[in-house]
Amino acid sequence: MIRANTIMPLLSVLGTLLILTSCAQPAREKNQSELLTPIPVYGAAPLIRVKLATPTEKSSVTVDAGKATLTIDGKRIDLDGPITVSQQSGRVSAGAHGTGTSVEIVPTERPEHFDVDGRIYRGKLRLVATNTGWEAINVVDLEQYVAGVVGWEMIAGWPVEALKAQAIASRTYALFEMEHSRGSGRNWDVDDTTRYQVYGGVGPADNPKQWRETANVLAAREGTAGEVLTFHGQGFRAFFHSTSGGHTANPSVALGIDEDIQPLSGVDLGDYDKDSPKAEWEIRMPASEVKARLIENNISPNDLMRIEGDKVADSGHAITVKIYNRNGHHRVIDAITLRKTLGLYSTNFKAEKIGLDWVFTGRGYGHGCGMCQWSARGMAKDGWEAGKILETMYPGAEIKRIY
Repeated sequence: MIRANTIMPLLSVLGTLLILTSCAQPAREKNQSELLTPIPVYGAAPLIRVKLATPTEKSSVTVDAGKATLTIDGKRIDLDGPITVSQQSGRVSAGAHGTGTSVEIVPTERPEHFDVDGRIYRGKLRLVATNTGWEAINVVDLEQYVAGVVGWEMIAGWPVEALKAQAIASRTYALFEMEHSRGSGRNWDVDDTTRYQVYGGVGPADNPKQWRETANVLAAREGTAGEVLTFHGQGFRAFFHSTSGGHTANPSVALGIDEDIQPLSGVDLGDYDKDSPKAEWEIRMPASEVKARLIENNISPNDLMRIEGDKVADSGHAITVKIYNRNGHHRVIDAITLRKTLGLYSTNFKAEKIGLDWVFTGRGYGHGCGMCQWSARGMAKDGWEAGKILETMYPGAEIKRIY
């Protein structure tokens, strides 16, 4: 959302902190705005198509939806109990029930959910054959999807007002991607990874303690149902991330998107994220490992002697950095590229070579654009309501109910 980016996810302490970026930006159609899109008004929550990364990578999956309907290329069959579905010569095989280019499994008993390889999801499962295998897609009500995001993008036990802010941001982000995916020809709107926003469904079937549909999460979803953020009447990509380090960054700085709008312009958030384990951080890495990573990513000089900021934003995030070799010659590279190459928590960092090690010290976790999740938590703990949190994180944005 972001982890944006946002994002946020895998939060390292208490649950899930984002390792690289939440709401990372996927590829865009030519001439499409990367930040703004019209958002229609719906009569009810629309359906969103979520590609499930792990089942998509498998050659077969076991699905248990209890009593359900199996549809193979339009032919409907009643099911009762688990079924193993597999890839077979460019088609989807449902065993003795037949094969087709598309298989859909729809639960028919309440509560309507299905278990795919040990993880529970709401909605229905669609498996579509592709040139390289298949795509496993969870077609689900947007509100159920939001519940399946909030508890994974934030810690489910956080204050309800922080979770409400996340619910509105996640709903906004999802609707933006839904509008952009229509007409693209692909079978899905978002996937369930940090490339968009983390979605884990209900949780693992064998461990209800890890289910994320907690009372707080459901209260956050229900208390914001149908609400999205808009800017001048349009929806926008409501990026979010784990920890800002005190100041958020605009899309150009944080994500390399050459487009700016006021809600994503970057704001000073003070020390509301001070409880984050990544508010300030240090990474020590052997110089040999740094060298190996630079070579692997075709970045020179590999005989690195100094790293310093070249262009640095007001937020403290580096835009470009200079890397020097032992002869004093330097190369300017994109800070986002260096961050990903070295696995740094953010682009707000300084580097120093000490002996045989490189020591990186910095602030924040994630790309730094949009809502800071740990700041939202800090604000909620201070009594802020979700609306005030979002007005601060996304200046100039308005909350609108679209269904």
